[in-house]
Parts: sequence; structure tokens; C-alpha cells
Amino acid sequence: MNQKTIKEKTVCFTGHRSEKLPKGEALESLQTRLADEIEKAIQDGYNTFLVGGAYGWGLMAAEEVIKKKTVIDLQKPQRIRLIAVIPFEEQAVRYSLADHERYYEIMPKCDDVITLNIHYNNQCYAQRNQYMVDRSNRVICCWNGQAVSGTAQTVRMAEKQNLEIINLYE
Repeated sequence: MNQKTIKEKTVCFTGHRSEKLPKGEALESLQTRLADEIEKAIQDGYNTFLVGGAYGWGLMAAEEVIKKKTVIDLQKPQRIRLIAVIPFEEQAVRYSLADHERYYEIMPKCDDVITLNIHYNNQCYAQRNQYMVDRSNRVICCWNGQAVSGTAQTVRMAEKQNLEIINLYE
């Protein structure tokens, strides 16, 4: 399978950290829309999902893909792959205890974990975002329109490559 074919079957996720996501019922609604959008991507033939491992949207997206991996449509079985693209090895060190536990519960369930740098550097998040965009054909995001953020940067990268962008932020 060539790189173009892989890209055509790959979705990446970008979105805000926990503090910028809605709370309560609004968060539950967002999670339901995310699960529906992942299901739609699978029905559209996408089988590889890239997550950056950031707390908030990234971990939520990873958990939803893991749920989809456990459900098999016997009429149309499909192998779904979850790949974590980690900007640097110590990414989760400063996460809250709950997010730290989520992160280390998710990582072993990924089909692959790609770590781009050993240590933090001021370009590592941009490198991760570019890596995911370069290997995807669709982006599922949760972006509030804020111009200066990693999510905004990733959306701009995706726009430059004319990727399909689905924003679930309300």
C-alpha cells in the first residue's frame, strides 16, 4: 500500500485541552457527536486514526476510537488502527493525576506509538501537528475559533493541504 493510499484512509484529531472543552451535558453531547463522526469516518472507509495524546480532546478521541475497535460489524468487518503521535517522551508528566492515568491506560491500547522527540523542544508540538496532517486526509477537530492555539495551527496546516475538516465545536 503506498503513502497516498494510507493518507486517504487516515483521520487525525486536533482540539482543545480539558479546560477549554464544555462541561456536563454539553461535554456528553460533544462526546456523542465525536463517536458519531468516528463511526461515519469508518463507514466512509477510513481505518487509521492519529491522536496526539494531549489531555482533553486528544484523549477523548483516543478513547472513542478504542471503543470502535472493540465493536465488529460482521457484515463488513474492518480493522481499525489507532496510532498515537507523541511530541516528546515526557508529554504526560505534567498532566493531572486523572489525565496521567487516562494517558497510560490508552497508550498500550494503541496499535502503534510514534514518539517524535526524546525531550521537549519549542517546536515539538508543531512537529507533531505537521506529522499528523501530512499523513491524513480528514481532520476531526474541536476548535473554538481562537486564532492562537495549537488547534488553530493544525487547522491552518490542514487547510493548506486542502484536507476535509470537520469541526464539532458549538
